Amino acid sequence: MSRIRLVPMIFIMLVSLAVLFGGWQAYQRFNLINPLKTELQTIQGVQSVHVVGSNPGVITVQLGQVKDLQTTYDALSQTITETLGSSQPVKILDHRNSILIQDEESLSPIILEGLAKGNYVEMILQVQQTAAKLGVQARVTMDSHNVYVQLEKGSYYLYDVQAYHLPGTGGVTS
Repeated sequence: MSRIRLVPMIFIMLVSLAVLFGGWQAYQRFNLINPLKTELQTIQGVQSVHVVGSNPGVITVQLGQVKDLQTTYDALSQTITETLGSSQPVKILDHRNSILIQDEESLSPIILEGLAKGNYVEMILQVQQTAAKLGVQARVTMDSHNVYVQLEKGSYYLYDVQAYHLPGTGGVTS
């Protein structure tokens, strides 16, 4: 009767796990992440794409100046969903400065109040008027689940995508 040798069994198991893990990582990199990066970089306004984590975890997109943040964000989301088969969180990077950050902080109460009260048209007009007084170009657009805020001053621009829910729908959608 032969005895099972423990050391060779453990060695074979570790080598098998390493090969399987390496194969999975190669599959992730070459069949999911790289094609996703290539597709996202074809979208107008995208300067660079960085994917953190596996399956991918968080997708970070550096945007240049875009005319319509909502259209660009929708194109990003649609490409991610088509490439991966599911939606993933997208982090938008912009070219902001401290003045635009302060201006956004000044405009946030207007946006939050407008969302809470459901006065969307009034909110957008008030944001644009207040931004003009601050010397900032502002564009606010909405769809059924996000508010898209674009602020521009000189060569600096700030983009913010805020999720919200319509009254009576029961929560934030993603």
